[in-house]
Amino acid sequence: MNLANLFKGHGRSETTFLLGLKIFTMIMILACLTGYLAVIIIEIKQDVPVTVTSFVNVDAIRPPNLHISSAYNISFFVCVENYSINNKYTPAMCSPEDTSVFFNDSLYVGNYQPSKDVIFRKKTLNSIGLIISINEEITLEKTWDMTLIAFDSEYDLMFTHIPNYSKNYDDNILVMNMYTMEPNQAYLFTYTRIIKELISPSWMNDFGVPPTYERKPSISSNLVGGPLQTKDGGNVQIIIQPKYNNIVQVDKEVRSHTYLGGLGLVGGAWGLAAAIYAFLFGADALRPWGAVHLYCCGFSRSAQRRFRNASSNIPFFDTSDPNTLSLAEQNRLLRSRIDSLELFLQEYVIDVQFLDKIRKLNQSMHNDDNATTIATTEPLQQEESSIITMPPNLNQNSTTDDPTTTIYTADIADTADKSQDDSSSQQNTFITQQQ
Repeated sequence: MNLANLFKGHGRSETTFLLGLKIFTMIMILACLTGYLAVIIIEIKQDVPVTVTSFVNVDAIRPPNLHISSAYNISFFVCVENYSINNKYTPAMCSPEDTSVFFNDSLYVGNYQPSKDVIFRKKTLNSIGLIISINEEITLEKTWDMTLIAFDSEYDLMFTHIPNYSKNYDDNILVMNMYTMEPNQAYLFTYTRIIKELISPSWMNDFGVPPTYERKPSISSNLVGGPLQTKDGGNVQIIIQPKYNNIVQVDKEVRSHTYLGGLGLVGGAWGLAAAIYAFLFGADALRPWGAVHLYCCGFSRSAQRRFRNASSNIPFFDTSDPNTLSLAEQNRLLRSRIDSLELFLQEYVIDVQFLDKIRKLNQSMHNDDNATTIATTEPLQQEESSIITMPPNLNQNSTTDDPTTTIYTADIADTADKSQDDSSSQQNTFITQQQ
């Protein structure tokens, strides 16, 4: 499907109308391909990564960080870790460094940040219990609601400085696990750990180069509460427990449109257009030479010179009149043209390795047949040489009882009579000739 060849003119066996129809079809195909390419480029520029979700098995899961803010003075009354060892319930007090309370402007903020050795694992740590005590009387002048915000222990936005802060994603994390609690309530806090792998911005992402990912862990939680059956109405109880002890959700961003993928789509569309054109008008002429042979500096002249020296007698090149040559010269010219044409087909058109294998196979089979013929003929010749031709005047007489012993004797009288008759006949013929 070469548009440049069409503008050179129609062939001697082709009408002008057919040439115009080819040009029109080619222009329409190129216009459709150009429009399709423009659509692909727009999709790449406006592409938004899609999220692929998978679930990964892990050995253990870290507890989350909890931040509780209140207008009243609060403190952590109890922090206990509940272990299940050999199907027995074993509580253990938390480390003092895991809990802290500080006053910020007009609010008290209590923080639970578990140690690195505190992890949820099957048949070990089962749950963590917190009891938050309100240390002053609740009045109508202050709101009694408390705010709970939870973060993943590896990505806590409350105190950790985030160098690559993503406004859309990180702002969502700030409010994704925010709850309101009331005094004299017991709450069950369950969560699932999520690891978000975000594509780092780069111009190479548009070209299909494997991107660099930024890993941001978070949690997806649920808080369920009910009345606390105690006389003291100033406490809040929280039980922390993961939904799964060995499963982590991984959300990975993937680009669905890139220039490399768009190039593959355009290549497929070009192949379909070439197939349609070949179906309508047939295939184009074979072009065994590419841009290196035709346009590259140095290579093109060298390739043309070597091809001219090796194939100067191809009929496409030689325009001499063969009628001016003698019959022997015409035969030599025809043979040289055939040799040059075979060389051209072998180097640029046809792969002759398969044909060479067939030729070698035929030669080996022919040699095997000749060897078999010679091996069969030699015993026959030896047998024929051992046969003795017997004269007609020999009779077979057996003088022994052994059948393998045979004595041949000649009839001498018959032989003498036959010789005498032959001499008499010759004498009569000589007399007749003299008379």
